[in-house]
Amino acid sequence: MRNMKNLFPFIFLLIASLVVISGCTEKPETSETAVTLETPEVPVQYRNFNDDFKQSVMLLNKVRDLSNPQGSANQIGFQLSKETEEEIISNSREGIRLGKLVSDEYLDSISPELRYMFRNKLIKGSEIFYDGFVISMKDKDAGILSEGEQKQIQGVQLQIEWIEWFDKKAKSSSYKIFED
Repeated sequence: MRNMKNLFPFIFLLIASLVVISGCTEKPETSETAVTLETPEVPVQYRNFNDDFKQSVMLLNKVRDLSNPQGSANQIGFQLSKETEEEIISNSREGIRLGKLVSDEYLDSISPELRYMFRNKLIKGSEIFYDGFVISMKDKDAGILSEGEQKQIQGVQLQIEWIEWFDKKAKSSSYKIFED
């Protein structure tokens, strides 16, 4: 039976690559890939959704950072503290909950592509990562290897797609989602 500690470096390496990729994805815009976001400020009816969207993205980014602390990728058998595990769970739940509150109409008002990427990459990827993380914690406590690591990897792969897309689109848009 393989030891679960052998998979932790792989998972953290994958998460580290997510962070690196998110910083290296600046590619030139073309007319085919550009998203035109013309609304200069958030319409009044969407203010709550805008706040939920921003908070969801920030919490889920924090989960990514907590699950891959600086310098952990090269550590064999790296383990998170109980407090960090609890913070990952709490932030994941709240980030996913807030993301589900955001209306399709709000996302469409920015870009129909944003709706698809937010729902199917960030939120879905975060749900899969969260499920895998919880399974891994339970099985780690029982001392057995589980499918949790595989679910975490699947979730991170979706999150990478979101990060690559969002970094590229957010930098090129006139719509400032994260400005007050």
